[in-house]
Amino acid sequence: MTFFGIFGNIQNNLADYNIDRKKKNFTDFNQTAYIIIMIIFLVLAFLFGFTGFYMSFKPGLLYAVISIPVLLSLYNYFLKKTILTGNLSVAFLTAFAIYVPVAFAKNIQINTQILKLLLAMAFWLTLIRELAKDLEDKEFDKEAGYNTLPVLNENISRYVLILLTIITAFVLFYFKNYFAGNIFDILLLISSLLTIISIYILYRKQYEKATKLYKLWMLIGILSVIFL
Repeated sequence: MTFFGIFGNIQNNLADYNIDRKKKNFTDFNQTAYIIIMIIFLVLAFLFGFTGFYMSFKPGLLYAVISIPVLLSLYNYFLKKTILTGNLSVAFLTAFAIYVPVAFAKNIQINTQILKLLLAMAFWLTLIRELAKDLEDKEFDKEAGYNTLPVLNENISRYVLILLTIITAFVLFYFKNYFAGNIFDILLLISSLLTIISIYILYRKQYEKATKLYKLWMLIGILSVIFL
């Protein structure tokens, strides 16, 4: 799944090249070299994927190996240009990339509630991070002809993002019944603080900071799950 993730990120950089080059923090790159590297990682992803299928002989893994690059390509070139569809699809792909190794590997065992928590937070935090990124890139997306939610209405997009951020805390509180100990309580405390900070940043329309904060939140969530 890691190789597919790298493939998707490189493809995304290529798809957004003409938009990103207008940003002040853009670092130019050789597109031909990027295409070659992208193909290499795609081939490696298929090799590992088909090897895993051969060893486990689980048809679901074969379907996943074939569908993931197709979905990534649809997202990078089409879905992310449409209202909410792109946000939801990349959130699904993030959660799916976590689920596939656990579902099909023979030697990986994980508590069901921990897996549910990990998938829920991966989907949810990716969704709100992508919405924040759309707000950050609103002017560039508008110029490129994208129909993202911030392009259609910035204020509605901001209020939706604030609402989803608040709901994140309630999603965590739902899982509190399944976990005992200080680690989950610390995660709840940190998430509550990040919720307050995120709302303040969004209220001030500091979207670049919001995007970085959501990435940090995702990292903290993943690290916390490891110790649950």
